[in-house]
Amino acid sequence: MSATKILRTSLLVVVAVLALTSAVHSLEFSEFVTKGYEGKAELEFIAPEDLILGPAGEIIVADQKNNRVQILKADGSFARFISSKNNGVDLPPPGDERPGRGHKAKHAPKSSDKPGDKKVPADKKTVVAPSGESGFVWYGEGASMTITLGKPVGLALDKSGRLWVSCSEIHKIYIFRFADGKALGEFGQRGRQQGLFDTPMDIDIRSDGFLAVADWGNKRVQIFSPSGKSVREIHYKEETKKAGLRDIRPRGVFWDIDGNLLVSYPAYNQIVCWNLTGALVWRYGVLGNDKGELNQPSYFCPSLDGNIMLSDSGNNRIVEVNPRGILIRNYPIRRGTGPGKLLSPRGLALVKLDTLVVADQGNNRVHFFKPGKAIVLLREAESFAKTDHWDEAFSLIEQVLNLHPNNREASSLMVNALHFFGDRSFQKADFDKSEEFFRRVLIYQPNDPLVPKKLDAIFWAENRYLIVKLAFGIMGVIAALILSWVARTTFNKLVFGHP
Repeated sequence: MSATKILRTSLLVVVAVLALTSAVHSLEFSEFVTKGYEGKAELEFIAPEDLILGPAGEIIVADQKNNRVQILKADGSFARFISSKNNGVDLPPPGDERPGRGHKAKHAPKSSDKPGDKKVPADKKTVVAPSGESGFVWYGEGASMTITLGKPVGLALDKSGRLWVSCSEIHKIYIFRFADGKALGEFGQRGRQQGLFDTPMDIDIRSDGFLAVADWGNKRVQIFSPSGKSVREIHYKEETKKAGLRDIRPRGVFWDIDGNLLVSYPAYNQIVCWNLTGALVWRYGVLGNDKGELNQPSYFCPSLDGNIMLSDSGNNRIVEVNPRGILIRNYPIRRGTGPGKLLSPRGLALVKLDTLVVADQGNNRVHFFKPGKAIVLLREAESFAKTDHWDEAFSLIEQVLNLHPNNREASSLMVNALHFFGDRSFQKADFDKSEEFFRRVLIYQPNDPLVPKKLDAIFWAENRYLIVKLAFGIMGVIAALILSWVARTTFNKLVFGHP
């Protein structure tokens, strides 16, 4: 095989392995930082629920029993609150609320309210959806209103920069402008009809504007069009002891990259994937703490490569599955109150593709789980490798392997680096160095099919002059023998008359 073919084959292998390596990145959370503790001040929480990311990496937390939304900067420092308002002025949190007890919203709908009634105060300047639609109620400029965040539990951010907040205690969803916290509108009230809620939990908005609401008390998921029209209800049923069927309460909702809706059912210890028509696509989980098992799953967030991460709240851990509902990994985060441990995790988000932020509800704090030094070095090495800066990548790969000798991603990168250096040395006719690099490949990949071929190529390239001389020498000897035979035959014929 020629040197050019050897090099071309090697480069193809490098590209293929790099593509494979980048496609199977795994997350690792060996370092951690906590933010907050129980209380009512800045960076203090009481039973935080959902957690999502803002447009600039802000961390938005549904601070449930403080009846507010707390917004942190990307580094975890405090930014601001979105709280109850009266005519646009923030109201202080209730003074008589004690940790562990809910607060009855002053303006919560009474049980005597008739389902379906839209109680819009006369002094509100509003735009109301047309009759016959569920619709959103949008506040007009200068509207007089009182916004009461009664136990906010679900959060969603749409493409227009609007923050949607579901309040389980007052059975309503509020809509705010995220940039400044201005109240823009509201949606729903208590009831059983379409467009009405009973203890709404999580919410999520699809890229095309479809809204999903986990209507906990009504044991259904409601899906609304971008205009607020109810388009579907999803009911998931389990068999009772008397061979009947009963609806299961949903908790978390999440639109995946394929436009399907994932729903968590804590009491059934399962997550289910539905398409927009309400057909079941797949389901995952049974009660337990082993592979394929869950215990009261709650919230979701997107992970790498289209995968989904979820809070396995009863098991105090994080689980990752792929878009087909196949387990990727149970992250070994332990139960407890100390740093690096979780107690009933709820909302979660993946920041910068490597840092996991979790609403640690049982500990009234936000937890940041970060990759260890080896993973940081590995990602840096990969970025150099993708641009063929192998000299810069090589020392980083060596550091990773010194920390974790059996890291498969680092080993794959090392194989590619050694092939690259071996090919480069081959082109420079530094055959000893080239052979050294190729033989080192076998340390990390003993059955590499290219190494024997490349070593053969080195042998022939290194000894080509000797081989040529030897070939010419043999040819010269053969030619001399032939000439000697011809001369002897001719002499005998001339002198003796016969050959």
